[in-house]
Amino acid sequence: MKFGMLLPHFGEQCTPQRLIQTSQRLEELGYDSVWVRDHLLWAPHGMEGTNTTFVEPFIVLAAVAGATTRIGLGTAVVIPVRWPLKVAQDFASLSYIGQREVHAGFGLGSNRKELAAAGFDVDERATIFEETVEICKRVWKDDHINWAGEQFQYEDVSISPKPPIAPVTWYGGTSRRSVRRAIDSCDGWLPGRLPMATLDNRLQYLHKLEQERGRTVKTGVIPVISIDEDRDKARANIDVHALAHSSEGSKDWIKPPSGEFRTVDDLEGLLLAGDPNDIVRDLEKFRERNIDTFIFDLRLQFDRYEEKAELIAREVLPRVR
Repeated sequence: MKFGMLLPHFGEQCTPQRLIQTSQRLEELGYDSVWVRDHLLWAPHGMEGTNTTFVEPFIVLAAVAGATTRIGLGTAVVIPVRWPLKVAQDFASLSYIGQREVHAGFGLGSNRKELAAAGFDVDERATIFEETVEICKRVWKDDHINWAGEQFQYEDVSISPKPPIAPVTWYGGTSRRSVRRAIDSCDGWLPGRLPMATLDNRLQYLHKLEQERGRTVKTGVIPVISIDEDRDKARANIDVHALAHSSEGSKDWIKPPSGEFRTVDDLEGLLLAGDPNDIVRDLEKFRERNIDTFIFDLRLQFDRYEEKAELIAREVLPRVR
């Protein structure tokens, strides 16, 4: 299992200096990758405050690439607010500049206003995603590409430079349909945060499809983390209701035995909260499920981001590697 970290490129804690210096320190601490989200018109969830600062993901990753030498660069995930050739060029250029592993995570987005502002029809987002991924794969590899799809048409197009290492493609989503999209179009499935019972349901479906299609894909997760050397502090002041309703797909999550998400323990899988021992025990549950990539999401503790990243690197990673 590899370990990544979501960067604080959104909200009131974001600063240019922090993004660069933090990425350099994460590389020194041995994290395998850094990841960014994607929005054009960002509306913070209740757990994220009200500050609407959101730095564009490719700009962030390009800056990180220039300030580091090894750490992987990932999007979790880009949404349909760019034309496919632009997406392909952005990822190819990032790979060329960074000369390292790039993770190209794709998703559908959920904000109708956001997609419309970029000139796309939200009702066509599934087709846009499918065509975007396929166009990217083709122009990353070959020249003089022709494409005649439902949404996009191209004749004799080429992109240079090509990515020196082909980006790993991921599909981000939490539904069973998202599992099918990952199997059909991408190298991996990256659902973000899911309650453990729902994750198990989706993984069972994923493995069934893998057998039917004769191919396997990578799996990743991005749970929210709250860690402190004092367990009670880590688990205090967590807005369970906000976390339980923080995803477009939460209406389809499998509920705990009580029927509602009422406690921190009910959020197992989408939230890891406690001291380093708790986090290690929870990480082992993901290892048992053969999760390939675990991304720490510290958005609840962005005000102490560096401190928490150091704590994880010191007290957690050596025990799970």
